[in-house]
Amino acid sequence: MGIMCEPHMMTHIDIVIKFGGSAVTDKGCFETYRPDVTSKLAQHVKDCHEAGMSCIIVHGAGSFGHHQAKEYAINEGLRGATKEDHKHKIWGYCLVRQSVLKLNNAVVNSLIDVGVPAISISPGTSWKVKDRQPLHWPHEVLEQYLLSGLVPVFHGDCCMDTDLTCSILSGDTVIKAICSNFNVKKVVFVTDVAGIYDRPPNFQDAKLLKTLKVDERGDLTESIQLSSSANDVTGGMKLKLKSAIDIVVQTNGQCPVYITGYSSPNLSDVLLCKGHSEDWNVTRIVKNDVSS
Repeated sequence: MGIMCEPHMMTHIDIVIKFGGSAVTDKGCFETYRPDVTSKLAQHVKDCHEAGMSCIIVHGAGSFGHHQAKEYAINEGLRGATKEDHKHKIWGYCLVRQSVLKLNNAVVNSLIDVGVPAISISPGTSWKVKDRQPLHWPHEVLEQYLLSGLVPVFHGDCCMDTDLTCSILSGDTVIKAICSNFNVKKVVFVTDVAGIYDRPPNFQDAKLLKTLKVDERGDLTESIQLSSSANDVTGGMKLKLKSAIDIVVQTNGQCPVYITGYSSPNLSDVLLCKGHSEDWNVTRIVKNDVSS
């Protein structure tokens, strides 16, 4: 478990938006970026910024980094590795970092192109990680960026790990760390599907679950089945849902989490509205004691 810090009371964050790797890239094709999707998401971020909202963007790696991380087994670390294995994995580590930085550069440029004052923050150069969980990171730098009116852009990254030597820090874990250090009002995961279904969405009878309620232990009131991409080394939708549940639980329900699709007609409503409508084509995750 990472170290839990007291939230910074002087800085609240209106929204953390996750650009899913399945949204901004084609996860089935090596290093294939989707500039059209990212540009549309960037416009939504601009709307939030111009509405006076403090925003943080976190994007997944998608087809950037995951393939290399799987090929070189980066997430297994280097503990007990032979000299040859060590040399092989360190080379893979470099390739993963360069790949995710390539995508991060494209995402930040998409935001800047529409007028968002976006600035990149790469966890791999400054986060202290233990067994894939953040121990310490420079949240005071993030606070300075926010107070200056900038829009920080994080990404999933590979990091030096005190237990494993190296590991993958997922974007979803980054979001959990942000929510444990700041007062975040809302988290929105934007992916390639409308939300969480009771079974994989490619099943003909799959049903979109518009509200998922969790108790103080993080147990869901609904039974669901999830699937993961073969090349996703960070857990895919399973980790996304677990991270969403953890955020709701660790904030005692003060920070609701939404999961929705990049093509959803309600995406702007989800991002900009302070309330919620059950008519939205989205999954909302809340504490069990929150009324519908």
